[in-house]
Amino acid sequence: MTDVEVAATEWVPRVALMEVSTERAALIRGLFALAAWVADHPELPPPSVTASVYAGSDGWDSKCRAVDAVATALGKTAAPSPGRAGTRYEVRTSLGPVELYSVAITDEEHAAYHAAHSYVGAVETAVATGSDVAGGAR
Repeated sequence: MTDVEVAATEWVPRVALMEVSTERAALIRGLFALAAWVADHPELPPPSVTASVYAGSDGWDSKCRAVDAVATALGKTAAPSPGRAGTRYEVRTSLGPVELYSVAITDEEHAAYHAAHSYVGAVETAVATGSDVAGGAR
């Protein structure tokens, strides 16, 4: 199924010949290609799929409004993230085994995350060699 080249429009659903942007058509084609790949490879475990809707970068209130719009479209209610009230606001749902979410994060929380992870890769730990693991000479 995925080994055959087909026209791009073959992967776009024909439901009322949807009028969608090029960006949305590409996403829909990608999702259909993933579905075809999963169907073509029953010998492999299915992938874990998580999708996020970007809340933007125009300030806390704007980000929260974006999350609220996603929540409304899902028929859900957004709320502060557990353990992160005041710094994260989110909505999450499952579409079968697919998780879909949108999160607003304060600029301060975002900066703290990047600061905490700024040393990633800068510190190397010693890796045990075969003789170390086997209890050999040290």
